[in-house]
Amino acid sequence: MWHSFKIFLFLPPLLFALDYIWLGIFASSLYRKELGGFLRLSGDAMQPIVWAALVVYIAIPAGIVLFALPRVSPYNLVASSLFWGGLYGLVVYTIYDMTNYSLLRDWPLRVSLIDICWGVFLNAVGTLTAAYLDRWLK
Repeated sequence: MWHSFKIFLFLPPLLFALDYIWLGIFASSLYRKELGGFLRLSGDAMQPIVWAALVVYIAIPAGIVLFALPRVSPYNLVASSLFWGGLYGLVVYTIYDMTNYSLLRDWPLRVSLIDICWGVFLNAVGTLTAAYLDRWLK
């Protein structure tokens, strides 16, 4: 249990940093253009509700540790980490994005598809990192 908790504690800063690079630098203009009316902005920067963002950065790593990491094969660490983490990301981000697309008027499908791809990548990298940490901490 303590072992899994140590892995969990490492993941929120990693996922936050990757999200910051993606949302704040690479995809910032895309999200502003496509989701302008939906975004919380302070000047030119996104201004999330901190407690809600914290919930996300606790829930996603918890899911990686509880659902993806236990399925990773120690005999094929990289491929199985990327597969199971990517699959977890696909499920989580598809639920979020397709719910938005189905319920919110003018929610762009393009953003959903890009965001789902990002979720696959983010969770695959998070799971791969968790798998290497798991191996290193044993």
